[in-house]
Amino acid sequence: MSEFISVLVLSLISSGISEAVSYALVYRTDQFQHLKQKIIQNELKLDEEKQALGGSGKHRQRRIESLETMLSATRSKASGLQLRSTLVVGVMQLLFIYVVNSLFSGKVVATLPFEPLSMFSSLIHRGLPEDSPSNVCSATFIFVLGGLVFKSMLDRCLQLGLPKGTSLPKWVTNPEDVIGGK
Repeated sequence: MSEFISVLVLSLISSGISEAVSYALVYRTDQFQHLKQKIIQNELKLDEEKQALGGSGKHRQRRIESLETMLSATRSKASGLQLRSTLVVGVMQLLFIYVVNSLFSGKVVATLPFEPLSMFSSLIHRGLPEDSPSNVCSATFIFVLGGLVFKSMLDRCLQLGLPKGTSLPKWVTNPEDVIGGK
């Protein structure tokens, strides 16, 4: 059990370091903050335009499409800024996985209450001996899962990244328009 806690603590630390690097490289820059504010403003304008009742149909539709185009262009610029941070964080995570593999090689860290599907067994057993039971987990698997959970929790709590967007894609809200239905 102490190895399981150790792996989770390492996962939390690596997620925190990754977020700190992302903050230093991207989130605190003036350019990113400007793009983030522009995205928020465009989303508010788009929501107001969609809620508005007046105006002709074609003119209103053109304004909505124009706002959606501006919003997607701004989001792609911001995503381009995040690319550098993503590459650095990816390399750091690979280094952390190497450290976890070297520290906990061949050790069972957790036992699952079920037998995993065969397509996931190689991921779950990474670094464990071949003769280990099918329902045991390696440190690498717990580290990666913990990293996914902790990173999403930190993203949600700190709210450093881009806003997730309130509007759903057109193909979700009105599929008939997209596929040419009735």
